[in-house]
Amino acid sequence: MDSLTSLTSSTSGHDSCLNIDGYGDPEPVDPDDLQRFQCGVHRGLLREPLQTQCGHRVCSQYESAGPFMCLEVWVAEGESRMCSVNEEDCLPVSRQTVCPDNSCVREMRRMKVHCVNKGSGCQLQCKYQDLKKHVQVCEHATVTCRWAPRGCPQHVLRKDLEEHARSCVWRPERCQLCGAEVSHCEMQNHEADVCPEKVTGCPYNCGHRTLKRKEVLDHRNVCPIRPTSCKFQAMGCTYVNTKELVDQHAKDAIAYHLELATSRLVEISQKRTVSETEHQDLLSRYTELEHNVHEAQAQQQNVQTTVHQIEQHGRDTRLEGQMATRRQVEQVERSVTEVSQRLAQLEERQRGDGSLQGEVQGTTGRYGSISNMAEVVSAQLSDHDRMIGVHDVRMAEMDLRFQLLETASYDGTLVWKIRDYARRKRDAVNSRTLSLYSQPFYTNRFGYKMCARVYLNGDGMGKKTHMSIFFVVMRGEYDALLTWPFNLKVTLTLLDQSPRRRHLTDQFVPDPTSSSFQRPSGEMNVASGCPLFVSQSLVENPDNGYVMDDTIFIRISVGQNTTTLSPTD
Repeated sequence: MDSLTSLTSSTSGHDSCLNIDGYGDPEPVDPDDLQRFQCGVHRGLLREPLQTQCGHRVCSQYESAGPFMCLEVWVAEGESRMCSVNEEDCLPVSRQTVCPDNSCVREMRRMKVHCVNKGSGCQLQCKYQDLKKHVQVCEHATVTCRWAPRGCPQHVLRKDLEEHARSCVWRPERCQLCGAEVSHCEMQNHEADVCPEKVTGCPYNCGHRTLKRKEVLDHRNVCPIRPTSCKFQAMGCTYVNTKELVDQHAKDAIAYHLELATSRLVEISQKRTVSETEHQDLLSRYTELEHNVHEAQAQQQNVQTTVHQIEQHGRDTRLEGQMATRRQVEQVERSVTEVSQRLAQLEERQRGDGSLQGEVQGTTGRYGSISNMAEVVSAQLSDHDRMIGVHDVRMAEMDLRFQLLETASYDGTLVWKIRDYARRKRDAVNSRTLSLYSQPFYTNRFGYKMCARVYLNGDGMGKKTHMSIFFVVMRGEYDALLTWPFNLKVTLTLLDQSPRRRHLTDQFVPDPTSSSFQRPSGEMNVASGCPLFVSQSLVENPDNGYVMDDTIFIRISVGQNTTTLSPTD
């Protein structure tokens, strides 16, 4: 806990009368008082004064001091700065080396000051300790109109409040017809459009002129000349007239109505044919997709089997190599031990028989050969370790390929799950990993290949303030059969995981002149998207549902276009 927290009770209880919310510093009657009670930081009158070791004063760090939390802003926790008065005998200031200056508080309470409303005409001079009570009743204080809740935006002096309230256009009045309370400036509109007692007459001019607005709705249902639509309106007849004339129209226009009904029936039949065709297309598409799913499942099973075989082969190879190497090493060690013992015996015999010199030299040669064999075995062991490393790399590549096949999308939509958001955000802030790439996805099985790229700490204009999301066109297997430049609408969405589902979405149509949407010549084009997609504070606000369980979800959708080509078209 901050060491100054213990000082709060000893200061705020004495000088709360010196804080006047919404006003600046009062003007002392004696100009010398401003110099005596001046804050060393903001150079105005002190608020909850604290004294430094060198005898100077600064405003407190507590919220009860209002906007004058000078020590809080000027000196960070655990740090120190040279006193801002900058005199010869000044000392460093920290939050631990200041103390409440109650003597200064007592002197300031007795200081004579002008009313803070002096500029509005108030001539009062009083003690600082009495100023707050005076301001609450000062006739020259600026206050809001009492009809502000009704919409009045005016601010007037307290002494003029009653006069303004009597003439304010937002003052309440009683409607003389219905007795409702309405603002003066809205009375005319009330009478013209709202008042239920206003006499309006029949809207169809049937001659009923004494109808009130509240009676009009019931009258419309029984008015003899109310407009009535023809019964064949749904078929396309636009005739509207009184009920009697509409009935006569129905008798006179039988042939016309029959023609409309026939046309409508033909239209419905055509739409049914189109719907049946579309249904068959959808059924064929569903069958194709089901076939693709089965193929993907079979490929997945094959990949799993291959990975299992490689893992088993790697384990068997590693185990066999280790056992063979161990046996060779043990054999070499036994040979070296035997030769060492033989040499020792020969050396003993040499001392007694000089004729054994040749045998010793021969045995020494054999020892050197065995040493060479040990080096060869060591080299073989290194080669074996290298082969095991190659197997591990191939297994990692197969595992990555398996993961990509598992998460591949072929309908133009990718839902990208990013786990460990807090750690990845720290990596981005510390410049260890600035951006992340998603797995590839496709518009269809033979369509465009794409991925997404996200900067959790922002990029370009959004760096350090926003999350930036970009769209990347990648080189695919079927690019030669597709239309270029890429021209499908791209939609980027940050998904809200809470029940409110307040997703954040942005979308754009590719610029056909941009190199980002031409046919890729490398592995991928330059990313294009939204550097100011969403502010980081909005994403990380715990009241929102964008980060839950340290995970975010980003959806990238690519809209279909009839000009897109694929081998199945």
